[in-house]
Amino acid sequence: MAYSKELLIEVSLLHYKNKLRQESIAKKLNISKSQVTRILKRANEVGIVQINIVDPNKNYEELEIKLAGKFNLKKAIVIENLGLSDKELDDNLGHAASNYLQDIIKDGDIIGVSWGTNINEVINNLPDIFDRNLEVIQLTGGIKGTNYQDSARQLASKFGIQPHSLFAPAMISSKITRDLLVREKSIREIFEFFKKLNIALVSIGSTHHKTTSTLVKSLHVSEDELKYLVNKGAVGDVCMHFFDINGVIIDNNIGGKVIAIPAKDLIEVPYSIGIAGGTRMAEAIYGALKGKFINVLITDYVTAQKVFDLENNISITGNSEKESGELHYKGGQLVIS
Repeated sequence: MAYSKELLIEVSLLHYKNKLRQESIAKKLNISKSQVTRILKRANEVGIVQINIVDPNKNYEELEIKLAGKFNLKKAIVIENLGLSDKELDDNLGHAASNYLQDIIKDGDIIGVSWGTNINEVINNLPDIFDRNLEVIQLTGGIKGTNYQDSARQLASKFGIQPHSLFAPAMISSKITRDLLVREKSIREIFEFFKKLNIALVSIGSTHHKTTSTLVKSLHVSEDELKYLVNKGAVGDVCMHFFDINGVIIDNNIGGKVIAIPAKDLIEVPYSIGIAGGTRMAEAIYGALKGKFINVLITDYVTAQKVFDLENNISITGNSEKESGELHYKGGQLVIS
């Protein structure tokens, strides 16, 4: 039996777009269910209905290659995030980072580790016993109210060793006091290790995300200092080094009071692995990539796409407005001054 093109389209729309069952379509159009089945089959045969099967793994691989190429990364790993809670996403990111870490570590490596939920999930996903002869270094001083040495201690325990701990706060009240502390022998020795790192595991913080509340509550960064940073264009931090959307470190008095791996040393680490996910983190991730603070990125699909959107939008806006003034990123928007 021949069916009109209009009927083929109508039945196809009712079934595939409006999600009606075949029984409902038959009742609605006053035809039999078997006729609906034959109509849908015919619509498929003549090309009115086309079924595309998308392999998400292929898409992720293509996105990883694009990310690595665009930002000159050693590696980009993109995971699925469809319907995941924040906790599930953190766990999956940690699992992916753990697998990558196991692929690259070797005897003699010196691994630096910061603190953060994502870092903890990486460590939790490592085998309980890992047979490698290496050293573990704490990258950032302590945060009040947190057991800040746990990340380094727990990572070191996987290899049956003791970590090189940084026994100092992440931020000191004054630059003078900070400079005096850094001259102390045990801290000075840690800073020497920073220049020898093979691998750094770092979290990426956002000035617009819950991670900043830890910094404020710890009193290392006051509300006024945080507002100052945001007003200056800060979108995130790595190891307490705050940067803008273009990866430029914000010039303020906070940096002079930080006890952590210097930004210049972090940039030189052969494998600096940044772990972050969720679209609220996209601006911070983008800034970290532009500033070269990380050369390996582990994130999720939607966030990776948002990072590319930022790259495209900033490039277009920057080119079109280049001659009319200086481009800044402030309060979540591009502005010209």
